[in-house]
Amino acid sequence: MNTMQNRIAIIKGKKYTMILILFLINCVTIQAQETNNFWSNKHKQEVMILGMFHFGESNDSYQSSHQQDMLSCKKQAEIDSLIVKISRFKPTKILIELDRIHRDSTINVRYQQYLKGEFDITDKPNEIYQIGFKLAKLLNHQRIYCSDASAEWFGTNDIDWNNFDEDAYLKSKNQYEKARRYDYEKFYEYCDSLELCLPINEYLFFLNKPEISLKYHQVYLTNYVLYGAGDNYYGADSVGKWYRRNIRIFSNLYDITNFGENERILLIYGASHVWTLRQFIQDSPDFDYTEVNVYLK
Repeated sequence: MNTMQNRIAIIKGKKYTMILILFLINCVTIQAQETNNFWSNKHKQEVMILGMFHFGESNDSYQSSHQQDMLSCKKQAEIDSLIVKISRFKPTKILIELDRIHRDSTINVRYQQYLKGEFDITDKPNEIYQIGFKLAKLLNHQRIYCSDASAEWFGTNDIDWNNFDEDAYLKSKNQYEKARRYDYEKFYEYCDSLELCLPINEYLFFLNKPEISLKYHQVYLTNYVLYGAGDNYYGADSVGKWYRRNIRIFSNLYDITNFGENERILLIYGASHVWTLRQFIQDSPDFDYTEVNVYLK
């Protein structure tokens, strides 16, 4: 092959290479467009979570060591100010931390009575009434939505919990030091101390900072998850139960949402739920997440 033929072959080779590259780029572009079209949703809904400390008794395993009088004039004024701030989000639906299956109908009977002035909440400190009911009324909502769910135990039944010594068990598995390397009690005590000295709005602003929400979540991924590893996995199963409850809450959110309308949904939940629910919402193609601290400033 002479020099001219070599040059022609090289030119043809470059031409075919360029055609192949353009073809591949076009394929990738088409695939990306198809993927985006597949996940497109013209009614992507806005969701916000108000992470709470509980105003009264709750079913949570952790209870604040400082119970304040949320019915006092001072705290009622702080609650009213908080409600005004949250109302700027203009939620179309309010979801509260009560079991959907067992409580939704009864709580809405109470809410209807409250709208008519027939149900008194002046002696009920729980945030479901003091924030949920009051905010829904301010926004002229005709109902509220119970969205919590139980998560029955599905782990080991081999432990006699009445006689179980967790520290002794962890030491027998050489897991005690690792399981106790974080002193979360000090973190909880610090958060509780702020509850006493800050107005409600400022304290909730602190609780809803992403870095604080993450700390509450990390308790499950450090201490708890280790318990029983390599044996009965009761710690991992406890964390699984926690995730199970939260994914059920998310499924209720999904079910309650009307994707035929532009919704703005507010969840009022204990602060420990925020990080997990936030992750589910942000990972979903159907929701946009708004940080509540935008409105608590």
